[in-house]
Amino acid sequence: MHPLRGISSVGRVLAWHARGQRFEPAILHNMFSVYIIYSNKIDQYYIGQTENIENRLYRHNNSGSKSTKKANDWVLMYTEEFPTRVLAVKREAEIKKKKSRVYLESLIRS
Repeated sequence: MHPLRGISSVGRVLAWHARGQRFEPAILHNMFSVYIIYSNKIDQYYIGQTENIENRLYRHNNSGSKSTKKANDWVLMYTEEFPTRVLAVKREAEIKKKKSRVYLESLIRS
């Protein structure tokens, strides 16, 4: 078991300082990613958001998603990082609302 699991944020900070270590806020909060993946097999892009991009890409390529199970060659093309899931979901919706392949490809090129 992780020595800091189950301890409040303040408790974690105090535990780090007690051990003489520098406090890193990233330890307390995972980042959330908005991502664009591409399948050459079906020539399609997919936009999503997740807390664990490596795991999510694995699931996309191994039939772990209804939306992407028709292909198994998904490649990560683009990511943006956010401190909260709320912000990531909002950005995901903004990108999807564009409904534009040209817009997706401009993001990927940037």
